[in-house]
Amino acid sequence: MIKLLIECEEVDKNKINDRGFTAMDVLQGQTVADNTESVNILNSNPLTFQKFSKLKLLRDEIKNTREQTVGVLLIVFTLVLTMTYQGILSPPGSIFQGDATAPTSSNHRAGKSVMTASSFLLFYIPNGAAFLISWVMTQLLLESVAESIIYFLSPIYLMVGFFYGVALSTIAPSTTLSLVVGGISFIIYYSIWLILSGHHRRFRKN
Repeated sequence: MIKLLIECEEVDKNKINDRGFTAMDVLQGQTVADNTESVNILNSNPLTFQKFSKLKLLRDEIKNTREQTVGVLLIVFTLVLTMTYQGILSPPGSIFQGDATAPTSSNHRAGKSVMTASSFLLFYIPNGAAFLISWVMTQLLLESVAESIIYFLSPIYLMVGFFYGVALSTIAPSTTLSLVVGGISFIIYYSIWLILSGHHRRFRKN
């Protein structure tokens, strides 16, 4: 109930009653043994609850899904991960091949995509979005069927996301685009991994 009140924009948790007490003061004055969670809720940022409540809602939906359905979804998202990653290993139009007689150019080096920067972004932004969504969903699905080992699997998934960013940065057609893609990929995957890791710890008891 307190979580719902905190998430409501019209609720002011610092409001003082006629005795000069806030909701926190009232809770701290109680002798109920199990009010620790309520105190922590009032001390926290409401945006944190909104973020975790959405994750918890998705997680609960997955937990209520039949194991057969979870297995099918794992296969589907794993296939999406494979196909999107394959798009890096075999980019459209292929890559420039090594040629000792060819002039060296920063945009025509061996291993770089033959696509222009605009075409590269047009293809790999949706590709990266599909990979990211599948990357997140497979972790949440695995948590529902392998909760006891999710802490061992989570770092592996972080490395998978990191390798995707490195591979994408490697084939980027220009040095500038390579640095931008690599930096953004690292920030996105590491940030989401931290959120999911905190989500695992926070709701493990549920």
